[in-house]
Amino acid sequence: MRRLSIVLLLTVAALLTGPSALAANPEVNHFTFSDSFTDDDFCGTGQTVEITASGHGTEFFAPNQPVDYRNTVEGTNVFTNPLNGATVIGHFAGPFSERLISGDPEGVHTVEFTNVGLPEMFRTEHGGVLTRDAGYIVFHVTFDGEEFISSEIVVNRGPHPAAESDFTIFCDFMTSALGLS
Repeated sequence: MRRLSIVLLLTVAALLTGPSALAANPEVNHFTFSDSFTDDDFCGTGQTVEITASGHGTEFFAPNQPVDYRNTVEGTNVFTNPLNGATVIGHFAGPFSERLISGDPEGVHTVEFTNVGLPEMFRTEHGGVLTRDAGYIVFHVTFDGEEFISSEIVVNRGPHPAAESDFTIFCDFMTSALGLS
């Protein structure tokens, strides 16, 4: 569930790395995805929700930017309560990047995650928007190896109500919209 001044960063990187780095082509992968599954204890309610996910994107494994990984993706998640048919549609779109900013990836380290665009928007089946995170947001996330330790928003040019709540509002509005509460 987790996914920020780019022009300034690109300009500084271009000046520091020189023309040979700009000439390199990034390793690119175009992809599509789709999946469906059932969550038998959605948001700890003990109730079942059926979930489908689909989308497409492009990822850059060796981007010619000052990041370790970058992608652009667009997709949809559909959440349905099978008992009453209530449906919530989640949509996401935009570029995402990550870069190691300190430490050793095998030990304690911090990664910068940047999202631009629409990290998430949830609406009812008939169009009523429940919440929308949009704009530019940067997180510094600390891990010990692969174990999450903490996360901090360092740039927020949103609105980003879900991110600002540390993503706790998700279960609040979803359980209500799906008729689980």
